Amino acid sequence: MNHIDRYICKAVFSGILLVFAVLLGLDILFSIIDQLDDMQANYQIPQVIWYTLLSTPARLYEYIPAATLIGCLLGLGTLAATSELTVVRAAGTSLYRILAAMAPALLCVILLGLFLGEYGVPYLERTSQAYREISQGGDDVHDNKDIGYWHKEGNTFMRFNAIEPKGIIHGITLYSLRPNQSISTYTTAQKAYYLSDITSLSEIPNLSENTRQGARDKQPGWILESVKEIRFDKQHSGYQQRTANREFWNTELTPDSLKFVAQSPAFMAMSTLYQYAHFLENEGLKADEYRLAFWKKLLQPLSLLALILIGASFVFGPLRSVSMGQRLFSGILVGIGYKFTLDLLGPAGLVLGITPFFANLIPIFISILLGVWLLRRVG
Repeated sequence: MNHIDRYICKAVFSGILLVFAVLLGLDILFSIIDQLDDMQANYQIPQVIWYTLLSTPARLYEYIPAATLIGCLLGLGTLAATSELTVVRAAGTSLYRILAAMAPALLCVILLGLFLGEYGVPYLERTSQAYREISQGGDDVHDNKDIGYWHKEGNTFMRFNAIEPKGIIHGITLYSLRPNQSISTYTTAQKAYYLSDITSLSEIPNLSENTRQGARDKQPGWILESVKEIRFDKQHSGYQQRTANREFWNTELTPDSLKFVAQSPAFMAMSTLYQYAHFLENEGLKADEYRLAFWKKLLQPLSLLALILIGASFVFGPLRSVSMGQRLFSGILVGIGYKFTLDLLGPAGLVLGITPFFANLIPIFISILLGVWLLRRVG
């Protein structure tokens, strides 16, 4: 049976790799075509291709559930079409033994998903987005394009056009509020560097002595470039304006904490999601979106198991009378339906007062029960 197990595992793994290659190839092509409308003076074909390649791991991560399902159907369907699966079953091999033979291939996919989700995707996604936004004018603080990241610290709201993973911020806008929620100070800067990344304050040009001394006393912190500040009086009947080439900015924000701000929850690492959700709750803000994304990533292995159980029932039915096209079409429908169901039930569960954990677990649990029931019917 070990030989049969390896043969089944090889067929399934080959099917998964083939589906990954096809989906990624089509997605990269369509992504390049879609980016052509966004080309500007500093964002041309070479930059579009480089951005697309940097964001490829994130696309690969998103395709893991669908590619695994369709790949398993393709591998098992090929064995069924050549009657090899029929012979295996006639020899007394149970359905669950055949599913167990697929475990090594599925384990490889699960480990790939965990590695990409925790290490590869968070860094490369931030790098690709920063590269694209900087190329499209990330230092322009008055840019109204649909880019930028928001962050709140105390009574200060911050907006950044682009954030590099190494800790350089582009296009900074700061809104400082009074206790009555009126704006006290409006500050903009083209760029900011974290102080620990600069070997010596003497290397920073055009830095006033007061700012230099404040930086020595308050390290760590940030150095803002091309600063413009407008300070409003309490009645908003007047304001004072000033500018500076370089200025020290004292904030609790660090390059490490910027990863909380620089990307959507879908591309954050699980550890980052957990930490940022805790931070938002301490700030009195809602963290349900981040809790939901955290549990969705953590429960992804169970989600894959649910998909495989449902998809396998399409293969272990009338093996000879169902064509390969019908199996793949059924698998695609199941994958799309499952993704839409999970994406809808998660937020809907939060609206109904269900915790993020159960909002993710309930559709997975129902799918596993449905898959087991379907497999029991066919054999």
